[in-house]
Amino acid sequence: MKIELLRKAMRDAIAKADVLASATGLKLGEIQSVDYSWGQVDLEVYPMDKCLVELICVGGGSNYDFNIEPDDIDAEDIVTVVWEIS
Repeated sequence: MKIELLRKAMRDAIAKADVLASATGLKLGEIQSVDYSWGQVDLEVYPMDKCLVELICVGGGSNYDFNIEPDDIDAEDIVTVVWEIS
C-alpha cells in the first residue's frame, strides 16, 4: 500500500505542476528535488480470533452470527517536488 501511495502522490504532483506551469506559459524542466516524509503508515488490525475469544468468554455464548463488512482503507501522504521551469 505504501508504494502505491507514493506512486499516486508523484503522479498527482506531476499533474498539478504541469497545470500550473502551462497556465502561466511556462514549461516544466528537470526535477531539482523531492521531499518525502518516508513516514510510517499505521493500519489497525483486529484479529478475528480475539473477537471470538471475547464473544465466547465474555458474552458466554457459543452460537454467533457475524455480519462483517470491510471498510475502505483511507491513506494519504505528502510529497513536495521542485522543478526547473523555463
